[in-house]
Amino acid sequence: MKKLLFIVIILLLVGCEADSDDIILSKEKIEVPDTKLSEATETYRITYLSDGLEVTGFMVRPKEIEKELPLLIFNRGGNQEYGKMDEKILSTYLSLWAKKGYVVLASQYRGNDGGEGKEEFGGADVNDVLNLVQAAEELPNVDVENKVMLGASRGGMMTYLAIKEGVDIKAAAVVGGITDLFNFYEERVVVRGMLDELVGDPEENRDAFEKRSAVYWPDQLDVPLLIMHGEDDWRVPVGQARELSSKLSQENANYEYVEYEDGQHGLSSYVKEYTDNTDQWFQQHIKE
Repeated sequence: MKKLLFIVIILLLVGCEADSDDIILSKEKIEVPDTKLSEATETYRITYLSDGLEVTGFMVRPKEIEKELPLLIFNRGGNQEYGKMDEKILSTYLSLWAKKGYVVLASQYRGNDGGEGKEEFGGADVNDVLNLVQAAEELPNVDVENKVMLGASRGGMMTYLAIKEGVDIKAAAVVGGITDLFNFYEERVVVRGMLDELVGDPEENRDAFEKRSAVYWPDQLDVPLLIMHGEDDWRVPVGQARELSSKLSQENANYEYVEYEDGQHGLSSYVKEYTDNTDQWFQQHIKE
């Protein structure tokens, strides 16, 4: 009996060791509100490893999958608990992308929604995006050869940073993305306290602000890039997108810039137009 118990323990230990390199620690199917979009999708809450931290994220995918689907990494906006993904976003916006034929993965970033660590608004938490891309290789029905990325607002900044870090994707799209953190600090007085806490003072921590500002390193944005911004965006001034577009043009980069007349932050008045535009951009480069 003791010998049998010893063998069972050894087998369990061997099994644990075999899975020790897994990035995804747990995957739990969750219920979200019924919408015209979510009725065709299913949603999972996941916990995955990033720099040794347990980070919270989500996967949304079609209920019926007949073949491997391209991976879409969505980078959310906001900071800390503000702007985190909730049932409404999962059952509408992310379900929209899943219904278009993508397996969608999205991170809450470290320190949020029960995750370990503390986010840095574009510091080490960029690894939470990069490791989520790697985690996709452990999931079924994902065409890991065809990965794309979409970021909104702060998530746009995270998308630029992921590209700078060499993320392996076919194409990227950004909506209302932060490209100049110095300008963001100057224009949005309400966020200065948050930035002081998570990044530092721009005068004393200039390097940290430059590292998060794509206008300082346009030459490192070497992925086909679609930039979309609202003309009347009061959260992230449209001048940021215009400046990055100008610098990418000088670099002869593979990019497109679309500015929406009277568009606000998030382009809520242009959802169908910009999502169709984004989907076409992704499909074009996936096929290539």
